[in-house]
Order: sequence, then structure tokens, then C-alpha cells
Amino acid sequence: MSLLDVTIADALTNNSQRYPNSIAYIFEDISYTWRELDEITDIMAIKLISNNIKKNIHVGIWSINSIEQIFTIFAVVKTGAIATLFNYSYKDLEIRSLLSHSHTEYLLYGESTGSIDYQDIIEKNHNKLPKLKSYDNLNRLFKEAKNEYDCKKPQTKESLNKLIKAKEAIKSEDSAFILFTSGTTHMAKGVLLSHYNLLNDAMIISERMKFTKKDSMLISMPIFHCSGLTCGILIGLMVGMPSVIMRKFNSETAMKFIEKYKISVFNVVPSMLFLLVRDPNFGKYDISSWKSGIVAGSGMTNEKYLELASKLPQTYLQIGYGQTETSPLITLADYDDDIDIKSKTLGKALPHIELRIWDEKNKSVCPPYVTGEIQCKGFCCMKGYYNSPDQNKTKFTEDGWLKTDDCGYCDENGYLYFVDRINNIIIRNGENISPVEIECVIKKYSEDITEALIVGVEVDSAFQEEIVAFIKTENGKEIDNGKLKSFVSKKLANYKVPKFVFHLEEIPLNSIGKIDYKLIKRKAKEVLDNYQEQNFTINLLAGEEER
Repeated sequence: MSLLDVTIADALTNNSQRYPNSIAYIFEDISYTWRELDEITDIMAIKLISNNIKKNIHVGIWSINSIEQIFTIFAVVKTGAIATLFNYSYKDLEIRSLLSHSHTEYLLYGESTGSIDYQDIIEKNHNKLPKLKSYDNLNRLFKEAKNEYDCKKPQTKESLNKLIKAKEAIKSEDSAFILFTSGTTHMAKGVLLSHYNLLNDAMIISERMKFTKKDSMLISMPIFHCSGLTCGILIGLMVGMPSVIMRKFNSETAMKFIEKYKISVFNVVPSMLFLLVRDPNFGKYDISSWKSGIVAGSGMTNEKYLELASKLPQTYLQIGYGQTETSPLITLADYDDDIDIKSKTLGKALPHIELRIWDEKNKSVCPPYVTGEIQCKGFCCMKGYYNSPDQNKTKFTEDGWLKTDDCGYCDENGYLYFVDRINNIIIRNGENISPVEIECVIKKYSEDITEALIVGVEVDSAFQEEIVAFIKTENGKEIDNGKLKSFVSKKLANYKVPKFVFHLEEIPLNSIGKIDYKLIKRKAKEVLDNYQEQNFTINLLAGEEER
């Protein structure tokens, strides 16, 4: 399989010519063909070009999943501009900071979750953003273009020529998107990804998953995430299969759509799967058409995978690994791998991607089963973090390997096993301790434990860090701390047993929806100053403790 040297505009035009009347998207029971998608987004792109949007200008897109959002994304990249996708949950401070950091010049906003008034936020902050030249409602842009398409209104020769020149000027290695990802800093980082990065990852993933044009896909992951963009929108584009769009994930709605549209592909994160199979209405709907799905975005124990597989026997659930910086996936289980491999590993490297486990101390590649940093090289690696030169220097090695900041190991067949985030590793008495290992044991203690988080907190400098456990239970059910610790001590070495156990009301999340470990560690340190060996229930979001 050769890598492709094409742009997103090229790929869309190809589908429009090969499958003009085939369905590309279904949204709220309205379908759109590949020809409609291509021609309406041409009109939208012409309108954007008339507003001086051109190659390399940063155009922000801020919206919940919608057909208008998808059309806008295609229209923006057709102009050669860089689509900067913002989390639809962002509020005043977050959007202002990232608009400023990303040097966004134009902002197109759509529908919000309902509790956030995008237009009000933009109007209040416009004068604080000197780079932001203009903003508009993307729903209006889509509606105007669709009306012109439906009425067969001709475009002027001059405007068509400008669009043709804009498309011809785009190269596959040009940046297409800025996507935001969390990190060790307080602000999300903007990841620059090219047409080449994203389209090739989408193509190679599709090959390994055996997706075909005869499939139909359900997309419910946020499109502003790389998983929603690559493993949703762009996989559909590269395969030519129809996609049904959900505004947001809802377990029962997902099952309704799978039944109604005979969905065969549904790519998810683990939490979505568990919400679905544990929904009271699971079994009420016929979801037998669902044949496969990529599962990525967070870890899953062997036991949890087997639980899901037993409830979805017809579905090939393929575990993968990656991050926004790698477009996103770099490993994936083979479609026909046995369940033992799928449940225990993160798959193996995709074609044209080099993977290594690096021993930083000895400056050498780790042998099989020895833990080190997961590093990769290949077409998938980002162009860099936008406007972050210092972070770019530390993200790549001198010889071009991307450092994932994750620990893992490979077996003799090249299958990858995840250990933990390097920054989450706890150092105690000279021992490196993986929080994930302890979290997995805690979750086995009781089915009532829905979340378990382990962090290291500096309490006694002689031991460097103490292990602190946070647990969240079903409906706030009581768990005895002493019995839990005793259970862990029977499964793991004594130095891995948490010294402190807190009960969480809610899991704090950062601006892109990932667990906010920095907040957890900071609040834990504050609480430990007055901690006594009793059960605590903590609301970290409010910063209050109740005994």
C-alpha cells in the first residue's frame, strides 16, 4: 500500500466524480450526496474567498457536531486556509486564550450545547483579540450556499477561477488543521496536521479495519477531536461510505440509529461502549448490523474488554493507540487477531509507521517486554505545535522520533502494551510505580467502583511521593477504605498500596474533556494537610470536603 499525495479537496472531488449520487452524510433524517457536498462546499469556499480568506490564514470553527459544521470544515480547507477547531464546551476565558494563541483571524461559530451563547462571548471579547478580523455564523453561510445550489444560481467566472487557483495552490504537505490537545502546561497546545498526515492515517486505518463503501458509519465523537475528525469524517471520505451524524453521544439514541440505518461501523472511546451496554434499553434494539469499531482514547483492562466482547459478540472491537500529535492512530490490532491479543494489547504499528520503545537512561532501544518511552516516526507525525517553539524542541528527538510521553513495551511480535503516562509515574523509595496497574486492581475490588484514579503527592520528602487513590462509586455507594487497601495489598507489592483513599463526587475534567490530573494533585495536597484516617467524600470541582 502506497502513501497518497492528495489534498482533502482532491479526495472530495474524487468521490463526487466516482459516487455522485451516493450518500455522504445523513443528519436529522436529511441525506446529502457526495456531489452535493462537493458543490455546496465549493459555493461556501467562494464566499469565504470573497472575504479574503486564503491559504494559511487561520479560520476558527466553533460548533457542536452538525451538518453545517462538516460542510464548513470542507469549505475552509478548500480555500487553503487552516481550519482551527475549537471544543464546543469552551467558555469565555478558554476560547479567548486559544483564539489569541492560535492567531485565529476569522471565526465561524455554529450551534452550541445550549448553555453557552457563542455570539455573546465573541462580541464581548472581540476588542480583546486584535488578530480576530471577523466572525460569522456558519449556519448562515451553509444556508445561503445551499439555497444558491438548490436554485442553480450560477457563480461568476471570476469567482470560479479564484476557487480553482486556491485549490491548485494547496499541497498535500500543507497544514490543514490546528487541533488542540492538553498537556503539562495550563493551556491546550495547538497541533498542526497536514492533509498528508490525516488522509493517509484515515486510509491505512480503513485498510486494516477492512472498511468498504458498502459499510455505513455512525459518528458521535466530537469532530473537533482528532478521533472524530480522522476516525470519523476522513475515514468516510477515504472509503466513500455514508456516515450518520449525531450531535452528541447518547447511548439509547446510538442504538436507535444503529438499528434504523443498519450501521456497520461505530468508532468509540471505552466510556461510550460501557454506557451503551449498560443502558437499561440495551437489548431492546436490533444492533446486529454493527460489525466493527475502533476503540481508542483511553485505557481498558483485559476484563473490561472481555465483558464488552461478550455483550457484543458480532462486533469486532479493535483496540488502537495514538494521540492528536500522531493524526491520531499509530497502532491497531489486525482485524482477524484473536480475542486474547485484542483484549491485552494496543495492536501493532500501522504500515509506514516505525515504532520503538526507548530507554532514555541507556540511550538504546528496549528489548521485548522491557518498559520504555513509546516513540514513533513516519507520515503520521504532526508538523509541530503552533506558536510553541520550546515545546517543539522537546517533542522530537534529534533524529526525528516523536516522543509520546507514554510508557509501554512491545512483545516479540511487535504488539504494544501500554503502561502509563511518563508524567503520571509515581516515584517512591526509588521505585517507579504505574498508577494504571493500581487502578486496575482497585476496580476489581467492587463492581460499584466506576472510576479509580491514582496520583502521587509529595507528603513526606523521605519517600518522595505517597500514593493517593480517588474512587467514584455507583450512586455514591460506600466503600470501606481499610478493606480496599487490604485487597490491594494482597494483589500488589506493599509499596504500591495507596496510603490515602478519597471518595469523589465527580471526576474533574480539563478544557478538552480529559481527566485534570493537575487539579486532582493540587487539591489532594491541600486536603492531606488536614487528613485523618477516615472516609472522605470530596468535590474537587468545588474544593470542598465533607466527612
